Amino acid sequence: MFFIFSKLLYFIITPIVWFFIAITIAYFTKNKKIRKRIVIYSFIGLYLFSNSFICNEFVKLWEVQTIKIESIKTPYDYGIVLGGFNTYDKTFDRINFNKASDRLWQTLLLYKQGKINKIFITGGEGKLIQEGYTESETTRDFLIKIGIPKDDIIIESKSRNTYENAINTAKILNTQKPFSCILITSAIHMKRAHSSFVKAGIQCDEFSTDRIAGKTKFLFDYCFIPEMSALENWRVLFREITGYYIYKLMRYN
Repeated sequence: MFFIFSKLLYFIITPIVWFFIAITIAYFTKNKKIRKRIVIYSFIGLYLFSNSFICNEFVKLWEVQTIKIESIKTPYDYGIVLGGFNTYDKTFDRINFNKASDRLWQTLLLYKQGKINKIFITGGEGKLIQEGYTESETTRDFLIKIGIPKDDIIIESKSRNTYENAINTAKILNTQKPFSCILITSAIHMKRAHSSFVKAGIQCDEFSTDRIAGKTKFLFDYCFIPEMSALENWRVLFREITGYYIYKLMRYN
């Protein structure tokens, strides 16, 4: 039930959804003065939410900054990489990687440079309408195809969200002897993910990837011209903030 609720909530807190709701209300409002105000405020809000400069400054406050690979002096037993970075194309038997796949590429770099001994992939099928594939399994198969030894890959394939990532990973790793691990996920997702893993009993260091926010820039197009990517970044930010505090309320982190 919580899983379904969280998916519906993430839809509701999307800025572009607010815009369409406001325009729909304006369309059915008979009072011309109220309709005019709704339309004006809606377009002002849409403009502000599509402003890259404003979005960047707010995202920067939430993202967990990463570390340099060179700063890792002692190899970790496990590099735990969270799923959510690919989909599977059954027609062509091919994995399609999205922006969050930087998690996987950085994990591979850590592995190749001897900073982690084994790759632990956690992630099952996290969609409301299941498509019949498990992300961690397809990712493992992909890694084996590109030359990563099967014995160096561990998967957890039942989790559907971050909370289950942490709980199910703990069930596997906490049965072993003392181990060291580093958590690898998107910078904007790290705060919720790390607190969930610590709550589950896994003490891990952080390695943030695919940062959204960059340095503050004062360029005309960046500060004034609307960008669709800013709307998407706001959606991700609201999802993470909301998810973090709901997890707090549910005592998941």
